[in-house]
Amino acid sequence: MNKRDTVKAALLEIVNEVAGPVEHLDDDQLLVDQLGLESLHLARLVAVLEMELDIDPFSDTLPITSVRTVGDLLEAYDPVVLPRLGAGEPS
Repeated sequence: MNKRDTVKAALLEIVNEVAGPVEHLDDDQLLVDQLGLESLHLARLVAVLEMELDIDPFSDTLPITSVRTVGDLLEAYDPVVLPRLGAGEPS
């Protein structure tokens, strides 16, 4: 399983707990407004992914507040796009 699939699987598991059965996630879905996640869910997701991937993109370079959609979350775990996603965000 690649990194993107791992992130999506972990997100889907939490979304299914919070919002009920969801089979597919679209990159443009809003994590809070459409999927019902709260900050505690996002913190849990980041902790799970840090254990599975040994990566925490939110520790130094990227504010978690810049992540609003499924696509944003997937991009946060892709180091090639980290500077683009965090660009223009206040430190």
